[in-house]
Amino acid sequence: MFRRLRLQFIVVATIAVSIMLISIIGILNASKYATSEKRINKILDLLSKNNGVLPDEEVVEKILGRKTNPDIIVQYRYFSAYVDSTNKVITMNTEHIANLSETDVIFYIRKILSGKNRYGNFTTTDGQKFAYKLSLHEDESKLIVVLDTTSYIEDRADLIDTSVFIFFSNLVFFIIIFVIFSGKVMMPFMENYRNQKAFITNAGHELKTPLAIISANNELCEIIGGENEWTKSTKEQVERMTDLINRLVVLARFEEKSEDKSDVAEKNINFSDIVTKSANSFKSMAIKGGKNFESNIQKNLCISGDDGAIYELVNILIDNANKYCDDCGTVGVGLLQHGITFKKAKLVVYNTYKSGKGVDYSRFFERFYREDKSHNSNVSGYGVGLSIAGNIVKRHKGKIHISYKNDTIYFNVYFNMV
Repeated sequence: MFRRLRLQFIVVATIAVSIMLISIIGILNASKYATSEKRINKILDLLSKNNGVLPDEEVVEKILGRKTNPDIIVQYRYFSAYVDSTNKVITMNTEHIANLSETDVIFYIRKILSGKNRYGNFTTTDGQKFAYKLSLHEDESKLIVVLDTTSYIEDRADLIDTSVFIFFSNLVFFIIIFVIFSGKVMMPFMENYRNQKAFITNAGHELKTPLAIISANNELCEIIGGENEWTKSTKEQVERMTDLINRLVVLARFEEKSEDKSDVAEKNINFSDIVTKSANSFKSMAIKGGKNFESNIQKNLCISGDDGAIYELVNILIDNANKYCDDCGTVGVGLLQHGITFKKAKLVVYNTYKSGKGVDYSRFFERFYREDKSHNSNVSGYGVGLSIAGNIVKRHKGKIHISYKNDTIYFNVYFNMV
């Protein structure tokens, strides 16, 4: 149990750190992208307003909002061209781009004109990145300015690569930290849990002795003075307390075994025979209590597990259904094959329960949980049986859940068939 809880802690903490890292890295890269795109657009606007060339550094510095000098201005690679209304190139400015010939420039100008977009991007056959802007003039001529954006794209790509490295390196680092410290974080809970189980087991054994003495003294009083309502009440409460202690000890043992899955006896058992045996033992009790009893058990359904524990599971569920069934209601037991490809044995134990609307069924497998908040003893029980049942199902790698429909509560249990 604690191994699974520790793993869940590591997974949750890892997910939280991953979300944090992704958020930080995402914001950083988005900011870088937005900043570079804004700067590219500003430079294109400058080129368009200044007839295809960059103005003096004072103007560039004012527009871009950053310190600029002639060396920085020279670093910008761009070209421009004027075309007439028939898309014929009138003039070109290629002195600020060295690796493209006039033929290349004309080719890309025509490519831009064919696209009919005022803003856009393209990549040369050599992998060079460009962004462009097309401006319309009153005489229907056009000015096309094209800026080399390769350095901006490469900077963004480098940041992404660095971000990925930072993400995975930090994630591995934090996972190692979580693995190292999760054991220390869980240690107090594990210790308290073991102490609690040890207390239940030890207290159960210690309480049996005074209960045996009380029972013997009560019997002696009956021999001397005869049975009366007081001795009868004492006897009933001693039996009730003894039963509770036995169930608590059983629960503690099952929980100890559940931590070691190898403790389950791996042998094939006839689930149908076990359910039939348990159902027959409760049938007369239900009918005697004025209730209807139904059973529909498919034969020869086999599962792997501990036959004693499975028998205890079925007894708990049917006993619980009989106890909480409405007066003159119906108790039912069903066992059938569920699924075709992945075959499972489905056990259904149900009873009429008109007060079941709005009940929090998710808590039924908690220790000492009873829907009756007053914990009166009109219905015998301690809220321990279903906790034991849930533990048995978990040990056998099965599933159990509760549903409510048409004034009837259903306990559905699934086990893999063999």
